[in-house]
Amino acid sequence: MDNVQEMTPLEAVTHLFTCLILSDGRMDFEEREAWADALTELFPDHSEGRAVDCLHDASRTILMMDSFGRRNYAIRLCSNIKDHFSEENLQNKFGPKVASLVEADGMVFSSEKEMVEDIEKELGISIRLKD
Repeated sequence: MDNVQEMTPLEAVTHLFTCLILSDGRMDFEEREAWADALTELFPDHSEGRAVDCLHDASRTILMMDSFGRRNYAIRLCSNIKDHFSEENLQNKFGPKVASLVEADGMVFSSEKEMVEDIEKELGISIRLKD
C-alpha cells in the first residue's frame, strides 16, 4: 500500500520505519526488534500478525524505490503520523523510538541521518542520536 492518506497510523509508522531501516540497504535483526518494540509502545493493542504483514508490505513497496524516492515517501508519511500523535507524544515517545531504530544495528549511516533530519523538520521535533 503506497497511498499514504489511506494508511492507518500503524501502517504509516511501519512504512516510515521501513524507509529508515532500508536506507542502508538491509534489514537487520536488531532493527526489526526496535521496530517491534516501538509498535508495542506506540500501539499497545496492535495485532502482531497484522503488524508483520504490514512490515512485509512496506518492505515490498520501499525496496522498489531509489534513495530519493524513499526520502520523499518518508516525508509524505510524516503528515499522516503528525495527524495521529500529539506534539508531546511525537517528541517524547515517537522521536526516541526513531532514534532507537536508527541506532539499533550499532551504526548510523549518513542516509539515515538525512532521513532523521527530514522527519525532525516535518514533525517539528528534535531527535537525539548518539554520536
